Amino acid sequence: MPLAGEDRVKLQSLQSFVAGELAAFEREYESLLTGELDLLQEICGHLRLGKSKRFRPTLLLVTSKNGGEMHEDAAFAAACVELVHTATLVHDDFIDEAETRRRLPTVNVKWGPSAALIMGDFLYTKVFSLMTDRGMDEAMRIIASTTFRMSVAEMMQLERRGEVDLPEDDYFTIISEKTAVLIAASCEIGALLHPKLRRHHAELSAFGHDLGMAFQITDDIFDYRGDARRLGKPVGADWKEGRITLPFIAAWRNAPEETRKRLREAMGPKAGDPAAWEEVREMVQNYGGLEYSQEMASHFGERAKENLLTLAAHPQAGILSDAVDYVLRRLD
Repeated sequence: MPLAGEDRVKLQSLQSFVAGELAAFEREYESLLTGELDLLQEICGHLRLGKSKRFRPTLLLVTSKNGGEMHEDAAFAAACVELVHTATLVHDDFIDEAETRRRLPTVNVKWGPSAALIMGDFLYTKVFSLMTDRGMDEAMRIIASTTFRMSVAEMMQLERRGEVDLPEDDYFTIISEKTAVLIAASCEIGALLHPKLRRHHAELSAFGHDLGMAFQITDDIFDYRGDARRLGKPVGADWKEGRITLPFIAAWRNAPEETRKRLREAMGPKAGDPAAWEEVREMVQNYGGLEYSQEMASHFGERAKENLLTLAAHPQAGILSDAVDYVLRRLD
């Protein structure tokens, strides 16, 4: 299944359903991404320049929209989810010593690793404080559980860094707990803010999880076949940072012993040697790593859609189904 094509679903078409709500979210996010100190304010201003595609806030707003009405906490909750996502990126760049994010210098490059570590902590804890002050107990419970699970997954990923024989199940555990869990939280919180979808919050959480799995697998495919302009970071960054992802796992499993032996000699005992990148990329392309990963992304996409069957009477069902198609076909 090609990742590009004339039937590619654009994110803008998904966001048109919540255009007004997204405008409210942007105002809320702008007001929350601030700091009391000059340095905090400076870094917050820099982070606002690297605008994301607002995928997680979009999902929350779509699931929470009730006819033409928006729950009074929806834009605020979407902004909090985006703050959590921003915090994870700041910490990821700190851990990986990354130099760019969304075509801008990372916080750790521009202000140093100490500032990046503190900034990520500041954003996480600010969300906890804001949600507590607002009395959003259900959403706070979900976010607290989510950030805990993401931290454990980050440690697992660090522990397994450079492990060329990483089992596929362990890879799925890492992306489930590091990426899919926040997308699931976005959908579940949105459902809890919708009077008629509250009873479907578990199905929407499951939808978000499977969508998140497809989302991360697709990202991992991009690292091998994308380009730096679309990724917002250098191609091959996962490999060079020692992260073993599904395209590599599948190709390594399929590659003949002589190929694996040659690569082991080229890259040493641990994955991540930049000098071996072109050979690794060639192996992934030649031994089915991309095709298998696309099949798995499609598998999780279909599972995500199955979770929407009980929502057939709601407009969210069709829109969220389009979100799956967007994830599976995105290259822009």
